[in-house]
Amino acid sequence: GIRDRSPSRGLGDVYKRQYKVSKFDTRTKKRAITKEDVRKVIALDLSQGYPSERLARDIFVFSYFGAGINFADIALLKYGNVRDGRVQYVRKKTGKPINFLLTEEMRNIIVQYQRQGQTDEDYIFPILDRRVHRTEQQRYDRTHKVLTNTNRWLRKIGQRVGIEHLTTYVARHTFATVLKRSGVNIAIISESLGHSDLSLSLIHISEPTR
Repeated sequence: GIRDRSPSRGLGDVYKRQYKVSKFDTRTKKRAITKEDVRKVIALDLSQGYPSERLARDIFVFSYFGAGINFADIALLKYGNVRDGRVQYVRKKTGKPINFLLTEEMRNIIVQYQRQGQTDEDYIFPILDRRVHRTEQQRYDRTHKVLTNTNRWLRKIGQRVGIEHLTTYVARHTFATVLKRSGVNIAIISESLGHSDLSLSLIHISEPTR
């Protein structure tokens, strides 16, 4: 399972070591949660819960550690996208190439879903099946259905740990906000999120709600 490790470990520091610090500040909608809240989500015992509930939590944690990767791109991730300790893919929404470090937390999640006889063309998460979802429409319909279910479970998980409106999008917002509060330049955050415009990144950066 996912161990209770501090989500702040290395997340902002890795970026600060490589890029200059910015004093950028802004006021936006409050959608991010605190690092302590992320720890609560990670630490919650779901061993007796439903597989779809554990998948929802895994997707949230994977997104948080995985540069805020959104649900659609998580669904499309294949084993071939993981190379030399990094995750490399092209963002579906913008077509921008994304490349980030595979953390221990993310690796532990991937291991849980590995199957015997898998190939580089197989999807990592049990959202899509390449033998079943062959067309763009089939993949869209399936992804939308699982996203709705995932957010339903995340809201329940949030209620158990005292977090309102927990969704997959909150993970993306929280990743961006943690980096900003660690002093990472907004341009670097924008690049990490795969945005084509800096103004889009401003929407993702907020003060935590708690």
